[in-house]
Amino acid sequence: MSRSKGQLCSGLYQVGAVKRTIIIWLLLQSVLWLFFAIGYLAKPGAWVDVQTVEPSSAAVGGVATTAGYIVARNCIVLLLIGAGNLLVRFGSVTPGLLVLLVQGAAIGWVAGTNSFEVPFASVAAANMQYLRIGLWETSAYAIFCAITLTKSLLVANSFPAREWAEQRTLRSLRFSGTEIALGLLAFLFLVGAALVEALYLTR
Repeated sequence: MSRSKGQLCSGLYQVGAVKRTIIIWLLLQSVLWLFFAIGYLAKPGAWVDVQTVEPSSAAVGGVATTAGYIVARNCIVLLLIGAGNLLVRFGSVTPGLLVLLVQGAAIGWVAGTNSFEVPFASVAAANMQYLRIGLWETSAYAIFCAITLTKSLLVANSFPAREWAEQRTLRSLRFSGTEIALGLLAFLFLVGAALVEALYLTR
């Protein structure tokens, strides 16, 4: 089992940007939904007689201000993922990849336990909102992880690092046209999701 996991992780560095993005997206969604199920089973009462909270109570201003805040918040996640990928890699694992998986687990747990700032009345309502907003945000996380995963400046064959098998500089980093296009797509996903969420919160 551990060998197959290792082969899966190492295989991420051997495929193109699009295929790598799809694999990481599927991995993130699997973690997210696993923790959703765990949270739902752990706290089923969170979905019973949910107290109604007006969406506007979670808004920090108008649509533009709220959307800007949401984009900035998500950019922090992207920064952590990207920095973790770019700085160092140990074997097949980077800190950025771990950040992505932890983020997926956290999102799944919050969703499964209905611990949103504006709780949902039902699982169906929460899932519909995920399809409108969360799916696009998590897709942006996965895309950004995929395009930065193979760009680590320092690469070691094991953890902790006894020596660096590869050492690069920032100037040596190159992103392909496909990776740049994917990066723009991730940004559009974030902005679009932020606008939808802002409209929901300020209605």
